[in-house]
Amino acid sequence: MKKIQIAVSLLFFILLSSSLAVGSLSNKSFVYYKNNHPFSEKIRIVNANDDFYFVHITDTHVLNKLFDLNESSVKRFRGVLDRVCSFSIKPAFIVVTGDLVEWGSGASGALNYQTFVDCLYKKDNYLYADLNFSIPVYTTPGNHDYCFNRNLINYHTYVDVSHIEDEDRYVVTWGDISLIFMDSGPNYYYNISILFDWHGQGLSDCDIDWLEDEFSNCQSKHKIVLMHHPAVGEEDDLFINNRDEFVNLCEEYGVEIVLAGHTHNSRVYDHDLNQYTESPLNCSQFPTLYVQTDDCKQGAHYRNISFVGDDIWLEDCTDIGINAVSYPSSEVGFNQFYMELKSTQMIIKDLQKDI
Repeated sequence: MKKIQIAVSLLFFILLSSSLAVGSLSNKSFVYYKNNHPFSEKIRIVNANDDFYFVHITDTHVLNKLFDLNESSVKRFRGVLDRVCSFSIKPAFIVVTGDLVEWGSGASGALNYQTFVDCLYKKDNYLYADLNFSIPVYTTPGNHDYCFNRNLINYHTYVDVSHIEDEDRYVVTWGDISLIFMDSGPNYYYNISILFDWHGQGLSDCDIDWLEDEFSNCQSKHKIVLMHHPAVGEEDDLFINNRDEFVNLCEEYGVEIVLAGHTHNSRVYDHDLNQYTESPLNCSQFPTLYVQTDDCKQGAHYRNISFVGDDIWLEDCTDIGINAVSYPSSEVGFNQFYMELKSTQMIIKDLQKDI
């Protein structure tokens, strides 16, 4: 009888100790969430000081209310930002990979960029998602940001004044992760047969030299490259210049993820065009993955990327459910098309001179 009492007392002590341990642990740690819901079979308690996640948003296509009377583009972008900032566990930062605005050139493009920036908070020329300036927002341009004059004057004026001389190439180091931002260029117009496939112009030789130098000197354990156009995927979606050189460097230096937008789809490929549909996906178990995140125009999407221990977890895209897609009035839409057509005609003429 005494043995039973001792055993019961010992069991009670163990349970009490366990509950106290869990209680003390919960004050220092948290469970990583899939869009703020627990991973179904991959729940893990992690230290908040060591592990983190960030949010990928792309193709916001923001318009000023003069061209979007219902301000639907602003509602979508702000809706995603509000959702992300409402998480009990805040993201370390947010990245937006191009096509920030529907078009970026001229006085009307300046209005679009001002509207984009008004969705965020600015301090010392840097953008943040929250009023407390605790969630930085990093960007890279897309082909729409070049439209229609094929320059980034307004982008550099309103969004990013810090990387003009670097041709929008820069590196952000966060813990043991280096995020390498690059500009995949405006629309590619130098092959008439693919003129309206909307390929990206791609990377210059200087871009490739810069990237190789960054890779060779990188001390971080993990590397992620971010740009607007995909390097691997459906043929009609890719950037053109130096694509093979870029992919070879990513494979050689063990880049884990190349994050892109442009396609308004959610897709994950490796170099051999094997497609991955599992979510969440442990990217650290695979060769370089080329990731396309869905847009914030036809829908209102975002994607979480989590760093847990030595692993990088890629989640699926989430649509917050703002479905009211607004396009410019027919007159503005026609003017856009006309300006793009005139720009294309000028480029064709230049090409003909070179022939």
